[in-house]
Amino acid sequence: MFTKRKVTRVLVYLSGLCILAFGLTLSTKADLGVSPIIAVSFCVSKLTGTKFGDMTFLLYASFVAIEMLLHLIPGKRCPADRKKALLADVLQLPLSYFFTMLLNALSAWIPVPDTMGLRIAVMLLSVIFVGTGAALSLDMRLVANPGDGLVQAVSDRSGIELGLAKNIIDITCVTLTCVLSLTVSHHIIGVGIGTLIAMLGIGRVIALVNRLLGERLTMLVNTGR
Repeated sequence: MFTKRKVTRVLVYLSGLCILAFGLTLSTKADLGVSPIIAVSFCVSKLTGTKFGDMTFLLYASFVAIEMLLHLIPGKRCPADRKKALLADVLQLPLSYFFTMLLNALSAWIPVPDTMGLRIAVMLLSVIFVGTGAALSLDMRLVANPGDGLVQAVSDRSGIELGLAKNIIDITCVTLTCVLSLTVSHHIIGVGIGTLIAMLGIGRVIALVNRLLGERLTMLVNTGR
């Protein structure tokens, strides 16, 4: 049965996803560089003229495929319950579809700022929203966002620290974006000062949210199982 706390937990999780999607969309509107994890999909959407959300869904689907591959490879660090791990991977696909359709809706609704001052303000707001949304959705420990799921899978299977795994994936995404955009259009698309600020600032916002709300969020998860 769904208790009041379980319902609250789901609502906090969904709210976190919506805040995260809003923040990611803001980063694309500021045009100062997007968050590293979506840089590739943003670049491809600009090069092909397709919707940002559609390209992000394809990116997330590739992340899920990599996660499943990592969980299937035998080894010392393979999941104790492989079926459960694979099911958690598969559940990220419907989540990705909902999330990326939300990105499309927000992209069509949010206007592009017309001055540098507004662009900087929107970029800073995007960092705050992305960090807050990520903290709320992650702390509820339900279905992981594919970007976070990939970081966790790489960390688990390689044995490297979670933060380092996040840095490696961020740098890989930024590098691929730069190579792709320079090869096709001869100038960099989607990577800029905003990307660097996102890499440095989002983690700090997550830490701040957890410091302010962590005890309440943990209590909600532990009593809402």
